Amino acid sequence: MRAFLPLLVAALLGLFGLAHPFQGGGGYVEGQVDFEPNDAPPRAGVPTVAWIEHIRVGGRSINPKDCFCTLLFYQGQVSPRVQPDAQVRMQLNPKTGRVEGVVLFPKPGPYFLVMLGRPLPGRQMPPFIMQAIVQVLPR
Repeated sequence: MRAFLPLLVAALLGLFGLAHPFQGGGGYVEGQVDFEPNDAPPRAGVPTVAWIEHIRVGGRSINPKDCFCTLLFYQGQVSPRVQPDAQVRMQLNPKTGRVEGVVLFPKPGPYFLVMLGRPLPGRQMPPFIMQAIVQVLPR
């Protein structure tokens, strides 16, 4: 089983981690998280702006501005008991009009992205969890 895991990760990276743009789905959730500059893969040790381009829950488009979203990045096991290797709480940037945040990846390699979303006060949207894989390049 352990010999199978690296093959699975490599296959998933080929499908998701190197694809443009970074997309993920958690059942009926779809979304897109982009990285600056110019949607390039992020680099380890370099502060990187991550922003949410779109979210769809159950086929319904969600305005990222209505979402209290947090991005969690794990290089190993994904679990509520494990601290993420990097995380960022997304906020509206009035200069760009985007929901974004700055993330610092400590090491290069594949990261499992978990985006947690719930509605901001007074907004209507279902809470959701989205997952994807992101490949972080060396500095």
